[in-house]
Amino acid sequence: MKTSYKVGIFTLIVLSLLSYLIVKLGDKEFGVNYNYYYVYFEDAQGLSIGADIQVRGVKSGKVEDISFEEDKVKAKLKIRREIEIFKDAKIIIKTYGLMGDKYIYIDPGTKESGLLASGSVIETTYNYAQTEDMINQVQNASKKFAALLDNLNRAVGEGQLQKLIQDFDRFAYQAGDFISENREDVRRSVENIRAITAELRKILPSIAENLDKTLQNTKDITTENREDLRKLIANLRELSYSLKEKAPQTLDSVDKVASQIEQVVSENREDLKLSIENIRETSKNLNQLFVKINEGQGTLGKLIKEDALYENVNEGVKSFSKPFRILNDSILDIYMGGEKHTGNEEVKAGFGAAFIPTDDRYYYVGILSNSMGYVDKKDEITSGGSTTTYVTRKYGILFNLQYARRVLTFGERQLWVRFGIKDSSADIGSDIKFSQNLKLVVDVYKFNRKDLLGEPNNPQLDVGFEYRFSGLPLFLRFGGSDLANDRYRGGYIGGGFVFNDDYLKYLFSSLPKIK
Repeated sequence: MKTSYKVGIFTLIVLSLLSYLIVKLGDKEFGVNYNYYYVYFEDAQGLSIGADIQVRGVKSGKVEDISFEEDKVKAKLKIRREIEIFKDAKIIIKTYGLMGDKYIYIDPGTKESGLLASGSVIETTYNYAQTEDMINQVQNASKKFAALLDNLNRAVGEGQLQKLIQDFDRFAYQAGDFISENREDVRRSVENIRAITAELRKILPSIAENLDKTLQNTKDITTENREDLRKLIANLRELSYSLKEKAPQTLDSVDKVASQIEQVVSENREDLKLSIENIRETSKNLNQLFVKINEGQGTLGKLIKEDALYENVNEGVKSFSKPFRILNDSILDIYMGGEKHTGNEEVKAGFGAAFIPTDDRYYYVGILSNSMGYVDKKDEITSGGSTTTYVTRKYGILFNLQYARRVLTFGERQLWVRFGIKDSSADIGSDIKFSQNLKLVVDVYKFNRKDLLGEPNNPQLDVGFEYRFSGLPLFLRFGGSDLANDRYRGGYIGGGFVFNDDYLKYLFSSLPKIK
């Protein structure tokens, strides 16, 4: 078998194994302790096992089990032990988005009521009104309205009814005369109505079927997304009010601008005409100038026609190519992989590149995703002598940008220092290389996490080892995670692929050519 086929098969096998390990380890929660609580519902409203649990908007656990007990639905809740639940806690079943899954939202209550022990029942639950109840209320109202019309009809006096009949009789007599005078037009109208009704008779069944499906879908959507619809209606009311207030002002402003433009054009018609003439004259002069340059006239024409310009440009290209020689002599390593942290439940995955111009320094650039996001300081507002800082947690693509330098060599061992950005946060790090394959890695980052509500004051400290396999494009990482914080202290394990530029050149040169 050719070497290129072996490399391809090996790469596919390792990628499959790594993907499987990342997926399997991504759902594991090593070193995390939980408390268990129970809650009873009259109606679970589509809640399922494994649904998320949020405490004040923060994902904090899962629905462990759902069962029936007598005439109620019993749910077992699994919540992280460090999150305190009090005796006056409240539970609401909510929905992710307009068509999302159900989840449980918990208001943990107040400390004054006392801490709720694990294994206890959360007593207070809230249910939103069902859409079916509202539909029944509308039907009852329509019946009452029909009864009101009947009562009004009986309340009409006999004299008024008689007058109404006489007026209708006169109207019928006049309509008969009108039809006699316009019999041909009426005949055509009747034929058109018959044609329309025949066409409607064909398509009405399908329209009725589609309408019935639409009404059923609308009923299901409104039942499952009652809260979102309530918010949508409120937003539409606010938008309608804004349009009513601001649209006339906007139209007046547009009308004024149009009038001003018309006035400016009228007042400067001669100037615009003169400007157009100047543009034409300039275009004519430029055309004549290019003809002279092409014939070798003038200083610019001589520069283009004479050989000296070529020689100068050639020297400039040689000087410009010197930086590219440096790039050719440098080393480029491409990293792809992921990590799983047990204490703070971080799951990271991404890729990056290490540019190594010399053997005593390198630059690293990378992007990755982190399941826990990162801390972002939004704004600082000073009022009344005090400053309020608004801090939030954001989710999305994170960045790594680091500069590393070798500062000490003792035998085969080397001490490196690093600084820059890790997970979109300031980072200070150090590496001790024991050999080309094994090194000790230390990182201190996330210095701004103390500003986030509920997060520890200390930055994240990770200490571990990285091992690169000889002859294979693989690396392995493992060690201690978030060691400076008792709450999140744990371990991490990860790995992936690392390709240098020589390996990439060989891999791509082995690919079959496209004819």
